[in-house]
Amino acid sequence: MKPIAILSLLLALSASGAALAQSTGTKNMDMKGMDMKTMPMDNMSSSAAAKVATHQATGVVKAVDMTTGTVTLAHGPVKSLNWPAMTMTFVVKDKMFFDKLAVDKKVTIDFAKQGTDYVVSSVK
Repeated sequence: MKPIAILSLLLALSASGAALAQSTGTKNMDMKGMDMKTMPMDNMSSSAAAKVATHQATGVVKAVDMTTGTVTLAHGPVKSLNWPAMTMTFVVKDKMFFDKLAVDKKVTIDFAKQGTDYVVSSVK
């Protein structure tokens, strides 16, 4: 009977020691948190968004429509897209750019494709 009592006590202590080790490990992990600075972010979707190609065009403003948020520009060739000179309409999402866009004014714009639109990101 004595060996059974000792065996039972050892099993009980083993189980409580394992439970204590498990709860301590979890507690330490919670206190440390996760350091996101050391995690590789190469495959994150935000890095794909950061790689959006920006293009530049120089031309003359032909029309400005603040209601639809667009500007029509007769621009020269855009080498980065292999485009010839043409007249086309761009989306202007940042309304402050309209201060720099006047009909018959020569401007240089930076733009990027967003969905099906070409969106102005700066006006010089």
